Amino acid sequence: MSKPEPKKIKVGLALSGGSALGIAHIGVLQSLEDHKIQIDCLAGTSSGAIVAACYAFGVPLNKITAIAGRLKWSSFSRLSLSVMGLMNNSIIGETLIELIGRGPDVLIEDSPIPLAIVATDISSGKRVVFTKGNLAQAVMASSCIPGLFIPVEIDGKKFIDGAFVENLPIFALAELGADIQIGVTLRHFHPYVDPQNVIDIFYNAMEILTEKQYTLIEKEGLGLLIKPHLENYGSSDFKKADGLIAEGYRAATLEIPEIRDLLNSKETLSFWPSLLQHLGLFSLKNKK
Repeated sequence: MSKPEPKKIKVGLALSGGSALGIAHIGVLQSLEDHKIQIDCLAGTSSGAIVAACYAFGVPLNKITAIAGRLKWSSFSRLSLSVMGLMNNSIIGETLIELIGRGPDVLIEDSPIPLAIVATDISSGKRVVFTKGNLAQAVMASSCIPGLFIPVEIDGKKFIDGAFVENLPIFALAELGADIQIGVTLRHFHPYVDPQNVIDIFYNAMEILTEKQYTLIEKEGLGLLIKPHLENYGSSDFKKADGLIAEGYRAATLEIPEIRDLLNSKETLSFWPSLLQHLGLFSLKNKK
């Protein structure tokens, strides 16, 4: 009788929003790759959605890094005066399509790594998790800063930045079936700043809104958090990409032992029911 294989443990990674701070996600992913931690599903909000989408569709990290080093605010928007906003963020969708190289009609469900994108329905206030549909539109919706960008319309509904409902999409990972949920929070060590522009105001407001979410995740043990030290960086510091990536790499590397411990414990727990079932001593199905 051959020995049963333990159930494959599904590792999920949630990437949070934070504008330029989101560049740190690249360093996190590089560290996980270097330490042979396979990511089986991804969830992203706002800037985290952009990085998650690129990685899920197999865009090499060095290519994402090259683009990140050239970004600035004009990279994300074009003037489009409207009663709904000052600009539109269609450039985000266009850049994403160019990076992935599959044309404008690429669908979320076609990603090699299962992917979830979080956005906010501004008409109802509801959290919406896109796991199907047009990829570019979903990412644009997730990263649509209200007041600055015109809401993104999908199937007759208007969407804004997912940070309002789930800036760190840990719960979206659970919905994808992740056994181990890892989240990257960009603002754990990040202080409030004296606002100098509308972007600073937006991200201070997001910090106020999301603090309770991070506290809940840690208190309830809902996921392992990677916390880059980004206190010396601002939401507009696109020119400091190298430093942001380095901090993301450093923070993820510190958590590698804990991630491996989680993997080992989950694999052990999944092995015994498989073995007992294999021997005919245990059934995974409920008997009536």
